[in-house]
Amino acid sequence: MSVSRLIAVVLAASPVAAFAQTTLRLNWTATDGSLKTCMVTTDAAGVNLDPATGRLLANATFGADCPTVTAPPPVGAPVITNGLDANELPSSSVGGAKHTVSWSADADTCSYSASSLPAAVPGWPTTGNACSDADSCRTAHSVPLTLPAVAGNYVFDLSCRRNGSSEVATSRRTVAVTVPPPPSGCIAPAGLTRLDTAYVEFNYTVSNGRVANATRFEDIFGYAEVDAPLRAFPGTVNLNQRVFLSRNGYVALQFTVPGNLALNTAGAFRFEETQPQTSPARMSMTISKSCGDFSPTAAAPLTNACVLNNSTANGNLLWGYMPGNPMICQLQPGETYFLNIVHASLNAPLTTYCQGYCGNTIQNQKVTPLPLWPSQQ
Repeated sequence: MSVSRLIAVVLAASPVAAFAQTTLRLNWTATDGSLKTCMVTTDAAGVNLDPATGRLLANATFGADCPTVTAPPPVGAPVITNGLDANELPSSSVGGAKHTVSWSADADTCSYSASSLPAAVPGWPTTGNACSDADSCRTAHSVPLTLPAVAGNYVFDLSCRRNGSSEVATSRRTVAVTVPPPPSGCIAPAGLTRLDTAYVEFNYTVSNGRVANATRFEDIFGYAEVDAPLRAFPGTVNLNQRVFLSRNGYVALQFTVPGNLALNTAGAFRFEETQPQTSPARMSMTISKSCGDFSPTAAAPLTNACVLNNSTANGNLLWGYMPGNPMICQLQPGETYFLNIVHASLNAPLTTYCQGYCGNTIQNQKVTPLPLWPSQQ
């Protein structure tokens, strides 16, 4: 029981409006069971009755053996004890670079929602909380990041809050990301030849065969019918094209991902053959920033999900704009890539499966449902 309540109990029986200086002896029981007497002395104004509220008011001093009333500590501001710094996030970097961010905070919640990112950064979500209670916020967080291959100023923001406080603790770093241009020319191993044109059969039909530009994606996988406009990447939905390659020849189909490609759009280049036909049913495909890139290991900013090596029939090279999904080749809107195709293993690209003039069917497969795939395609 607080001292103020004890005063009210002793004086409430008196109907007078004011008293002179008064000393009260308050008997109370301590937590250890002992009896204590607290001497409370008012100043010269004594005790007054507030006619509006009926409460007794006094300015008083407390003597020895009075109970201690401890007020709850004031709500303090949140503190980021280990914030973002230049060693973790430099002021400039390149697309594909890997960084690890460490942070911790004396707070109840923290989030990255105030970040401004030209492209999504896996591991740094701008929705939801990065921690949701004092214990998890206090724990040291280590966040691995891979910068997207999209140029721009990336503002990484860590904002933390404490329940009951209006103050916000913030740690922020801005990283200017640049994307180097792809190497000039093609980087295929010596002995392989890039084809400028290729004979292509449309949807398995020999009578629809045509000679197509084999340097551009839309000329093969953006085809719909004779005299129809070619469709830019991602091309025509579920189109099957049998692309014929000469011995030790390859195609490198250049394409640019639309800047407005919807998040979570996905597709696949599916090796459609169900049995060997014009050549043994084996081939390799890569998606790369480089023409003729037949390395069995993808180079940053791409991953090994961008490599289909020595595939048998029905193999898939999955692509998509789905940050955080490690199973697909992540493509960034506005960026330019090459779809490289060869009839050989990437471990032995000069040992071709094609002994003369060979073709296997590739399906430009739609994976995500409507309406994510661009309309009219």
